[in-house]
Amino acid sequence: MPVKRKMNIAHMLALVVSVLLATPAVHAEKLPLWEVALGGGALRVPEYRGSDDNRDLVFPFIYPVYRGDFLQVDDRGIRGVFYGTERLELDFSVDANTSVNSDDSGARAGMPDLDPTLQIGPLLQVRLWKDLQARRTLLLNLPLRSVFSVGSSPQQQGWSASPHLTFYQGIDMLGRSWRLGLSGGLEFGTERFHDYYYQVTPEFATEARPAYDPGGGFGGTRFIATLVSRSKTSWLSLFARYDRLDGATFEDSPLVQRNDGLTFGLVYSRFIARSKRMVDVKDWRRVEKDQ
Repeated sequence: MPVKRKMNIAHMLALVVSVLLATPAVHAEKLPLWEVALGGGALRVPEYRGSDDNRDLVFPFIYPVYRGDFLQVDDRGIRGVFYGTERLELDFSVDANTSVNSDDSGARAGMPDLDPTLQIGPLLQVRLWKDLQARRTLLLNLPLRSVFSVGSSPQQQGWSASPHLTFYQGIDMLGRSWRLGLSGGLEFGTERFHDYYYQVTPEFATEARPAYDPGGGFGGTRFIATLVSRSKTSWLSLFARYDRLDGATFEDSPLVQRNDGLTFGLVYSRFIARSKRMVDVKDWRRVEKDQ
């Protein structure tokens, strides 16, 4: 059932980052070096992948945008561009997951709460195909990330990998240029990463929740759809993410209550400040028309 809760700073940061990272960028060729966006979002999300409990969240945020030569913080997330050509780009990338309150999760009742996690590591992105006239492009994304829990005592929680294909299509509607993104791929994690969410140690085992120790490896499949529009004054994003856990190494965990899960929401923001200095944005993912 839906759950509402107070959010601490770490939880809010992970929530905002996870929502922003679900959306692709929409760029014109020249944009301000930095901007500040003020906005809000609404999100419905499972407590964790495999949970039968969901929560509804409404949240405000202030998001800084920076388009430097190396460090870039924008509506594609936070990354550093190490190397780039017309077909390849090597970045570092960031992902995040929100915290889990065990009292709000029937399967985890009586177990410790889980802190938000932050994932950071290299991302190799390959442009497989692009049609400029039709405003379409197909990308192969190969991220490898180290996972950290970011509560009061940050700890490394293993590694994750999420190879996936992403197709982008430029669309004109409602007087704006939009970008439709469709993505699908596989999820993998080390044993330590899977332990964080799906292990049941003997001290927390019950008759209905036996002790369980998952292994590393395959973690299911993930599909994402996004619809994003950015103008000179505002940014709007709608998104949905669908997870399947069939065949995952932790599928038999007593903490897995269902083999699928749906996350969806929207984000809207307006730019309230920006630099006078403009910079070239050379993004070969770009499929939309200039605003």
